[in-house]
Amino acid sequence: MSSDTRQSIAQQFKKNTSVDRAEIFAHLDQKCRPINLPEDADVMFAGYVGSDYLPGSVVVLAINPGGGGDSYTKRIPEDEVLYPILRSFKVCPESQVLSAFEHVNGAFEPVVKQWNLWRILGPTLEAAGVSLAQAAYLNAVPYRTRGDKMPPVHAQRTAWELVTAPSLNVLQPGVIIALGKKAGSVLDRFYEGDAATYCVPRTIGDSYISEPAKVVLQNLRNSGV
Repeated sequence: MSSDTRQSIAQQFKKNTSVDRAEIFAHLDQKCRPINLPEDADVMFAGYVGSDYLPGSVVVLAINPGGGGDSYTKRIPEDEVLYPILRSFKVCPESQVLSAFEHVNGAFEPVVKQWNLWRILGPTLEAAGVSLAQAAYLNAVPYRTRGDKMPPVHAQRTAWELVTAPSLNVLQPGVIIALGKKAGSVLDRFYEGDAATYCVPRTIGDSYISEPAKVVLQNLRNSGV
């Protein structure tokens, strides 16, 4: 990828951070806001772009960042690393956008492999024939929700229009893989592009790979994406 393209992606992700959660959730923000760690609830995590990502490659779409459960009263070690970096990216000066963006990406790579999410993300990337560094990862709604519940449709639509669609436009993926039926429903509802789309079902806690997910993963392998 050219340096100009990488800079354009970084600039779009920086622009994304100007969309605060109140704009996305509107009058439902208090209902959707996690009861703990309010400062982290206000931090956007729009996603990650691997260092070897190229237009036409794979974008993985999750529903939104986890960590909004009522029992989540303090940061886990991974969030102690990631959330200060996300906050720094939002406020970085124009001259440092690319370096701050790459700092987010570099932090995400080891962090995500500590999350339960990796139990399904890792096999999904393998089935698609790409490494994490060759893929991008987006959250359809880039803020936490109370109890990790599905964001309301209004929030899905606003986030899609202001954050997700512009990100996809600059990434130009050839394949979009939704992780879980929640993300899949957002993709089905709002995506109007030409990329091939898949939805890999998830289990609670990503504790195992379900039989329906295995079928989708095999279809991915067979497709040669």
